[in-house]
Amino acid sequence: MAKIKKGNRILNVDNGRLDSYLSQGYDRIDEAGKVITRATGGKTVAVGEYNRALDEVVDLKEENDQLKKEVSKLKKELAALKKEDKKQDDKKEDKEGAK
Repeated sequence: MAKIKKGNRILNVDNGRLDSYLSQGYDRIDEAGKVITRATGGKTVAVGEYNRALDEVVDLKEENDQLKKEVSKLKKELAALKKEDKKQDDKKEDKEGAK
């Protein structure tokens, strides 16, 4: 038996009928009410809500691109610092070996 929810209606249905309910807009939930599987159809979204979601997607993609560039820059900086540190360690070992 699967537990499904649409709005404030919660039903227990056979697993064989689950796909049918998902296509009608029901979400599958667990015992705590957390969504396990989202509906595959049967839901409508207001244009305003859809446009807000699209704006958020665009903003998040821009932020993601900026963060990827920053990560790349920081990785290069880290590699340079490691290389510099290795050179200093090598110089220190050469001085100690000469004594």
